[in-house]
Amino acid sequence: MKILKSNDIQFVDEYTIAHEPISPEALVGRVGEALSCALGQRLPQHRRVAIICGKGKNGADGLALALSLAANVAYRLRVLLCYPPEELCAEAMYFYEKVKQASPVACERVSADNMPTLAANELVVDALLGTGLSRPLAGYERRLVQHINSSGCRVLAVDIPSGMSADSSLSADGAAAAVVQANYTFTLNAPKLSMMLPASGEHAGELHVLNIGLHPDAIDKVASPYRYFTQAEAQELVKPRKKFSHKGSYGRCLLVAGAQGMIGAAVLAARACYHAGVGLLTAHVPKCGVDIMQVAAPEVVLSIDEDERCFTSSRSIIASSYSALAVGCGLGRSPRTAKALEALLQAASTIPLTLDADALNIIADDKRLLDLLPPNTILTPHVKELERLVGKCENDEERLARLQQLAQARRLVVALKGAHTAVALPNGDVSFNSSGNAGMATAGSGDVLTGVILALLGQGYAPEQAAVLGVYMHGAAGDAAATSTSQSFITATDIIQRLYEL
Repeated sequence: MKILKSNDIQFVDEYTIAHEPISPEALVGRVGEALSCALGQRLPQHRRVAIICGKGKNGADGLALALSLAANVAYRLRVLLCYPPEELCAEAMYFYEKVKQASPVACERVSADNMPTLAANELVVDALLGTGLSRPLAGYERRLVQHINSSGCRVLAVDIPSGMSADSSLSADGAAAAVVQANYTFTLNAPKLSMMLPASGEHAGELHVLNIGLHPDAIDKVASPYRYFTQAEAQELVKPRKKFSHKGSYGRCLLVAGAQGMIGAAVLAARACYHAGVGLLTAHVPKCGVDIMQVAAPEVVLSIDEDERCFTSSRSIIASSYSALAVGCGLGRSPRTAKALEALLQAASTIPLTLDADALNIIADDKRLLDLLPPNTILTPHVKELERLVGKCENDEERLARLQQLAQARRLVVALKGAHTAVALPNGDVSFNSSGNAGMATAGSGDVLTGVILALLGQGYAPEQAAVLGVYMHGAAGDAAATSTSQSFITATDIIQRLYEL
């Protein structure tokens, strides 16, 4: 699914109207129906609704939602019109006239001198300002946004929280901006780039993407380096297992992980690798990890390092033939480990490779090692690990640009972990993930992801596929874990046990 800029969204709307063809009012009506259906299905607990409507297309969407909900007697509706009717755009005026005739709907005028009273048990629908905004809010609009945020109500944003730029996180920075803090956002056709970035994405809350039937030819005509990787796309990538296959059909992988006190990282990555479908896995661990691995992951074949405490030698594994290799989980950063990693990278130049955690930190300490990485090597840094590689970043835009530069310049696949994990590809494109939740911010979660990606590489997925699919599977397992417990109680083991979810 493409992520479009605000001017591209306008083009796609206009193209749909001209080539479907469909009237602007009918297209807005389609939006209202989609919003109404999603509200009933995804937020059925909310029956008292106050819809705050602006004068532009976003306000028209809110009025169309009100008209659609008016047919359902289960809802108690208020429409709060924030501008005089004569200032409404044509589509907003069209639906305003219809809403006035819908008897269950109470229409109220709001102004700078008459701020709305919002009941604590109402769902406030923010349909004030849309994706065309290119300035920080001030005056009446700023006060209105602040009033919504201080109301204590649950807030649903239509398409985008008012005050948020569609294309940048910068509008959310500092005292110059005011942005609606939504609990939910029903965004239309595709998410906006700002929703994928930490500084601004927090304002969107729980994100739902609604298909409003925009013309597919128009979307095809728009070039965008950004995509939103969905469940449907993940399911299309999954390879079915063949009836007459055997364990050798699904990869013979090598995991180099663990150091004294961190053998658990190796256990988690290994168990995740098997749960993600690998056929055979060898784990190279120091001597101190042998008993732990034998008990915690009995399916794993062990390659035992010469050292008691950490990874120091790849001599026993270099000559072996593997389908894929993962290095870094709980590895430690001792000088001997750094030398062993360099030797391993030199010897494994033709094996699909994924690197995480301390492998990345060792490379950041000695950037010469970047030259040893084969094309399409997968890196899975969190923000701090990325900045050790590319330098300190002042904001989300700079971090995203440097992520893309690293992937392009080094011909790597780089997955920047976090909400909507961003997978940067060698061609400059970035795929943002649609699965996962905040409960996955827990120790060992990254080790699980490494194991999943290793399993996919071993099964013959291309590195780009292994990265985007592995990230999605990891997030989907976390979502499934959250439904059975709660985000606050998820552990890495819970994620492993739900890797069958997709």
